Amino acid sequence: MTSHPASPAPAAVAPSRGGALLDMGLLIGLVLVTIVIAEAIGIRPVPITDSITITILPLVFAVLITMILGIPVWRKGILRRIYSRRNVGFSGAFLIIIMLPLMARYGADVAPRLGEIVSIGWVFLLQELGNLGTVLLGLPIALLLGLRRHAIGSTLGLGREGELAYISEKYSLNSDPGRGVLSMYLMGTLFGALFFSFFAPVLLGFGLDVRALAIASGMGSASMMTAASSTLAAQTPDLQDTIVSYAAASQLLTSFIGTYTMVFLAVPLQRFLYNLLMRGKDRLPAGGAIPAAPSTASASPAAEAAPASAATLFAARRYATFAAVLLLSVALVLFTQQMKLWVNPESTPLTALTLGGLATLWLFAMIGIVIGDLMTLSRVPVLRDFPVLGWVSLTSLAGCLAWGGFVDAIGAVDFLSLTTPILAFAGVSVADRLVDLSRTSWKVAITAVFVFIGTYVGSALLAQFGLSVSG
Repeated sequence: MTSHPASPAPAAVAPSRGGALLDMGLLIGLVLVTIVIAEAIGIRPVPITDSITITILPLVFAVLITMILGIPVWRKGILRRIYSRRNVGFSGAFLIIIMLPLMARYGADVAPRLGEIVSIGWVFLLQELGNLGTVLLGLPIALLLGLRRHAIGSTLGLGREGELAYISEKYSLNSDPGRGVLSMYLMGTLFGALFFSFFAPVLLGFGLDVRALAIASGMGSASMMTAASSTLAAQTPDLQDTIVSYAAASQLLTSFIGTYTMVFLAVPLQRFLYNLLMRGKDRLPAGGAIPAAPSTASASPAAEAAPASAATLFAARRYATFAAVLLLSVALVLFTQQMKLWVNPESTPLTALTLGGLATLWLFAMIGIVIGDLMTLSRVPVLRDFPVLGWVSLTSLAGCLAWGGFVDAIGAVDFLSLTTPILAFAGVSVADRLVDLSRTSWKVAITAVFVFIGTYVGSALLAQFGLSVSG
C-alpha cells in the first residue's frame, strides 16, 4: 500500500474558521506543554539487572502523556476541546508530514557512511530474512492460544500497511485474517514504539552488537525504528551516528523489498506452518484465499482512497498545507532543542548553523513530497508504492552526497529533539483508537508481543552473524 501524504479531509461538521484556529492553537499548546514536561524529566536510565539498563527517553514520556490525557473518560473541559475529532484527525492525517524532517535527518546520517554501509550491504540483505520471525515465533503462539485463522493476519508481519493491503486483497478485511491484521495494526500503532524503546536496550544488555541491533531497527515502521534506534543511541552515545545511519539504511532497504519478502517468503512459510501445526483440523488452500462475505464499508484504519488525479496531487493549496505543517514541525524541533539546553547546558547548542539545518530539513522534505507525488504516476510498482518517507530520505542522501555543507548544517540539529514532537502528536493521533483496544482479544495482545520479539530478535541475530563473518 502506498504511503504517500493525502490531501486534508474535510471535517464531518463544517467548523467556523475561528473555532478551527482555536482548536489548532490548543493542540499546539498541548504539544508544547508535553515537550516541556518530557524534556524536564529528561533521559532516565532504569537498571533492570547488573548488566541490563533500560534508558527511557523524553519521546516515551511524550507519547505516554498525550495518550493518557486522550483517554475518553477524561476528556472534559479543555481536554475535550483539545482532543476534538478535528484535532485527533489532523494528528493522524498529518503525522507522516510531521515526521518527514526526521526522515531527512536519517538520509543525512547515511551519507557520510555510505561506503561503509555498501561494503557490508549483504548483511543488510541477510537480516531482512529475520522478519520471518513474526511467522516462526508468532504463529505457533497464536495457534496455541486458539486464534486459528485470525493468526494468518496477526502474524504475517508487524501489521503495517503492506500486510493490511495483502490481507485485504486475499481475504478481505471482513474475514478472520482481516480482523487479525487490523488488531495487529492497532497494537503496533498504540504500543509498537513503546515496546521497542524498552526492548532494544534489553537485547543490548544480553551482549548483542549495537550495530546489529541498529540494523534490525529498520523493520518497516518509521516510529518503531525511531524508538529503537534512539534508545540505542542514548545507551551508546559515542556510536550515535553509526546507529542512526545503519537503522536508516536498513529502513530504506525494507521499504524497497519488504513487500517481496512478505509475498515470496513469509506467505508460503506461514501457509506451510499453519497446515503442519493444525494437523488437518483446518487447511489453507495453495492460493491462500478464503472466501468471505464482502465488506460494505472500509474497516481499515489505513484504507486506500481512490487514486488521485495529477491536478489534485499538484494543487497549490495542497502543497501550501504541507509546507505549513512542515514549518510547524521544524519550529517544534527548535523549541525542543532549546528546552534541552535549559535542562542540560551541555547538550547540542543553538547556532545559526542549526537554523540552516532546520531549513535544509524542511527543503528536503518538500522535495521528497513532490518526488513521491510524481512517482505515484509511474507504472513501475516498486516506484509507485515506495513510501514518501523513503523518497525524503533518498532526497536528503543525494543532497548530502552532493555537498558536505548540508551534512554539517543538519548535524547541528539535535537528533533526539526531532523525535519528541513526533511522538507527542502520535499520542494524540491514536486517542480515538484506545476504545477499539478494549475490543481486541487479549490473545492478539500476547501474540503481538511475540511477533515484535520474533522480527527484532531474528533480524538482530542474522545481522550479528553477518557482522561477525565480515569482521
